[in-house]
Amino acid sequence: MNKKERIKLYNKVLKKIIPTKKELIEEQKIFEEINQKIKKINGKHSHLEWCGSSARNTHLKNDRDLDLFIMFDKELTDKELEKEGLRIGKNVFRGYKWEKAYSQHPYIRGIIKGFDIEIVPGYIVKSGSEKKSSVDRTPFHNKYLLKRLSEKQKNDIRLLKQFFKGIDAYGADLKNCSLPGYGIELLILYYKNFENALKEISKWKKIKIIKFNKEEEFFENPLVIIDPVDPKRNVASALTEEQFNKIILASKLFLKNPSIKFFFKQKNKKWNKKKVEKMLNKKELIAIKTEFPKKDLPDLIWGQLRRMLKKISNDLEENDFIVLRKKVWSNEKDVWFIFELETLKLQKAKKIIGPKVIDEENVKKFLEKKRKILSGPRIEQERVILEIEREKINASEILKDFLKKCEKQEKKAMKIILKKSKIIFEKEILKEYKGEFAEFFTKYLEGKEIFQ
Repeated sequence: MNKKERIKLYNKVLKKIIPTKKELIEEQKIFEEINQKIKKINGKHSHLEWCGSSARNTHLKNDRDLDLFIMFDKELTDKELEKEGLRIGKNVFRGYKWEKAYSQHPYIRGIIKGFDIEIVPGYIVKSGSEKKSSVDRTPFHNKYLLKRLSEKQKNDIRLLKQFFKGIDAYGADLKNCSLPGYGIELLILYYKNFENALKEISKWKKIKIIKFNKEEEFFENPLVIIDPVDPKRNVASALTEEQFNKIILASKLFLKNPSIKFFFKQKNKKWNKKKVEKMLNKKELIAIKTEFPKKDLPDLIWGQLRRMLKKISNDLEENDFIVLRKKVWSNEKDVWFIFELETLKLQKAKKIIGPKVIDEENVKKFLEKKRKILSGPRIEQERVILEIEREKINASEILKDFLKKCEKQEKKAMKIILKKSKIIFEKEILKEYKGEFAEFFTKYLEGKEIFQ
């Protein structure tokens, strides 16, 4: 694709993702209404600051989010800040749907006239590095970028955000484990434009460090973007190695063959049940199905689900099962843990390789351990060998025991998730193959990245 064709593609994408004039006017109007309301509320607050991508005009069409910060004098105690922030937030949302959410301090978020609005309390400080709470740096992000970004770069940011969205690598929340909008904005600032950013991303190696000043690096992440406002912070800290590699691969493939499919997810055709059954006959799959808790914040639950996936996988491996692939999926109603194993059933006999024969002390300890010995001890290549009987040979037994053990140990939300869990075999997977789960499971069985 030549330069003219690429520009045509970018313009086509931009037409779909630039907010309309009507949207921008509505945003400004709702901000002014809330600002005026807060000005009339008696309290210890100073002023309201509009931050985030909508304040910088780098947001995408239909992203109706307003991040509003009520600023307080830094002499105010944490308790006073929390109390005042919640009081004013509840006042703003009077008559509208709202909920209490949590950052370093609790805050109020809700919906007003179709806009997702957060009212977050923060301290007035001289710089991001002098912050009293983690949110205090956010107004400085705004000032830093507004001062440096050109109008053209704002659309380059939109292109890069949509590219990351299209490949499922956008958002620092625990569901996506990728880059926040601010991180993408810094990439455009650093690399100048969308196309150059992709060219440079495609060359990234195992560890990439991006910095705007002469800070020292103390981070151990695949990607480090040192916050120019607070040098002790890595903006890309949420990005996993898997997402890091996906971004690099997608950039390489796009540069080789630019296509609109990288920006907008193509709807996959669901496989029919016969095709799914045929594939399942060639694999060894076992799953756990449960429910997503309704009362807890999704971001907190996603973190726990990922940890639990790893814990279950580790337990299977400790019991001699080889995990070829593992995945957790949820539509925030149902939760599925999928495990693809080399086998669902192990041999009854297990060979244990002991110490060398000449190591008398350790040989003695090795042989004194209580085991169901089927064969041995014998010597093979200078070592003592035993064949013992495994107590459990089915993956389902291992999972059942592990879930029971975890249910006793885990905290409230995960305890509820585990209590409602059910082990699902391949035939039962077919019965559950419908709706959103069927879409996910088709993609899982295909095993391709969504942009390929």
